[in-house]
Amino acid sequence: KAYEMMSCYQGLLEYYEVTGRKELFEAAKATANDIVKTEINLAGGCACSEAWYHGAVKQHLPYCRLQETCVTTTWMRFCEKLLELTGDPKWADQLERTFYNVYLAAMRADGSEFAAYTPLSGSRFYGHDHCYMHLNCCNANGPRGFLTVLRGLAQAKGADVFLNFYVSGSFKVKVPDLNEKVAFRTYSRYPKDGDVQIRYVDTKARKFALNLRIPETWAKVRLELNGETRDIATTGYLRLDRTWKPGDWITLTFEQPVAKHVLNNAVAFTRGPLLLVRASRFADGDIASPIDVAKVDAKALSSFVRVQSDDPTLYALFSANLPIGLHTSDPDNGNLLRSVRFCDYASAANAWTPTDYCRSWIP
Repeated sequence: KAYEMMSCYQGLLEYYEVTGRKELFEAAKATANDIVKTEINLAGGCACSEAWYHGAVKQHLPYCRLQETCVTTTWMRFCEKLLELTGDPKWADQLERTFYNVYLAAMRADGSEFAAYTPLSGSRFYGHDHCYMHLNCCNANGPRGFLTVLRGLAQAKGADVFLNFYVSGSFKVKVPDLNEKVAFRTYSRYPKDGDVQIRYVDTKARKFALNLRIPETWAKVRLELNGETRDIATTGYLRLDRTWKPGDWITLTFEQPVAKHVLNNAVAFTRGPLLLVRASRFADGDIASPIDVAKVDAKALSSFVRVQSDDPTLYALFSANLPIGLHTSDPDNGNLLRSVRFCDYASAANAWTPTDYCRSWIP
């Protein structure tokens, strides 16, 4: 049982904090690494019928009861605890992917409740009632996911501050070596757009190191600090050790072409941490139509362009020209390309009706 097992390992981590028993810490970390390797899919979700099932290599297949919200939330809490104890940004990468995809997908657009399961292809529905009440464990556990992001947003150790997630807002964090709090404000539409602005908004100058997480999901990152620009060629943390003065500002620009992922006889697409899917709501043909993956080259991937939408329930919308269908070439015109739309996984199938469905892995 994925949910209960991860809760126990999170408990071991907290017990390790009290006892210092290193073997408990190593056991929990090894388990989490194995989950990433064998279970986590492109949406950052895991589990079938609430249990482990080697889902990473089966994510393109139509399994039932995928990605229970209790499992999703507990995985996020497990990652948050590992990030806190290890300082390894890969756990923030994992948490980010899960949050922007399967976690937000599980929540109704109006925030009123959480789905029990969120299939990678198909429709979403509310969970069944427990104990003759309109209540279930997914509704109870769902809101905890937001807390994991808030707790992991900014952390400090020694003279270092770590900024892990790029959401808009203001935050203060106490720097142990200074014995004072430092304050920043962020402006961001990440990950829909790749631009993030960070301002130091304290009233006095302080010397400390600001560590910016550079996620593994982006191919190119540009940093601008008070007007000076340079390209960043690393993932993990970018450490900026300096005396920060009121009004100092940073702009991060993340760039990434859409990437394709091939698993057996299926293909899926991502951009940054977002899983992109076809959705029935766009009415642009059979969303199960096969793609000639051999013809999905760099040019085809570059055809993915952002499309503006007035629909408030759509977070990120893309249009692409792809070789979709059973007949993708002819002797006169060469390749036959079709214009189809994709959106982020969380925005698809969010009407919670049988006629509103999505497909992530395409034949």
